[in-house]
Amino acid sequence: MAERISPTSDLGFRKSLSSPESKDVLQGLIGDFFNVRPALDDITITSPYSIKAYKELLKLADGTEHAVTKLRQTIKDISADFKVAGFGVEIQISKSTYFSKRSIYYACDSFCANYNRPGEMEQDYDGSFLLYSSLKPIFALNILGYPHFPGDDDALRIFRFYDPDRNKAFDKDYLAIAYFELTKSHVESVNLRHWWHYFNTGEASDDAPEYIKKASRIIDKANLTQEERDMIGQIERAEEIYKDTIYTARIEGEKIGEARGEKAKEHAIITIARNALHMGMTIADASQLTGMAEDEIRKLSH
Repeated sequence: MAERISPTSDLGFRKSLSSPESKDVLQGLIGDFFNVRPALDDITITSPYSIKAYKELLKLADGTEHAVTKLRQTIKDISADFKVAGFGVEIQISKSTYFSKRSIYYACDSFCANYNRPGEMEQDYDGSFLLYSSLKPIFALNILGYPHFPGDDDALRIFRFYDPDRNKAFDKDYLAIAYFELTKSHVESVNLRHWWHYFNTGEASDDAPEYIKKASRIIDKANLTQEERDMIGQIERAEEIYKDTIYTARIEGEKIGEARGEKAKEHAIITIARNALHMGMTIADASQLTGMAEDEIRKLSH
């Protein structure tokens, strides 16, 4: 069995979906989730994968702790444009308090970014440009490594503008935001089931579409360049250091709390949160480390 990097890791996710060799994989992903299959020539990946970006992160890092933080903070999102719409896919492995709001913000921001876009506006009869005409639908896919919507085992939800009282929708999907929960197992579509299997295991079933098989081959370690293999090693070491840092900080916080009482424990947790932010850790990761709510940690950052 081939050894693969995780398809939900930052490098695996971006390499399999946004490298020059994987445009057909992205095309298949868009088609399977949103039933829109743009021509390959029409797709422009606006956030292409590059190993140079990872190398640059390490060059900017000044010390092991910052290297760990820099590697963990690479943004796991991919965006693409095609003639009739825009597309974005993001992966979120750990639970984040405000992820729903963030995902809606990103999708709306992408929609608004096309306003008054040069070269894509229509002209009125008098030659003036119609500023809103360059706005186009946005399809946003969020792949989640934790249960985000409680109460059922449905892996996929897609939210659209819709009037339930009149059973009416707009003439087209101006905004479609999908959430694909990998921890849930109920997936109706055959192809989406293949994607679920791929994102959970890195492998493609024998009867999976060719583009999913290709994604699996792309993240096969045997097919990585030496630079990428070296980077994977550094990322894996960074992850282990990070996990050890979290564990050690939690144990120390518990010891302080037991020795000095609850007030001291609370003070220790706040101190740990401040130190985590000072190291460059994200608010979401600091929340995971300390158990504090993200809005409380956000106040500490000011």
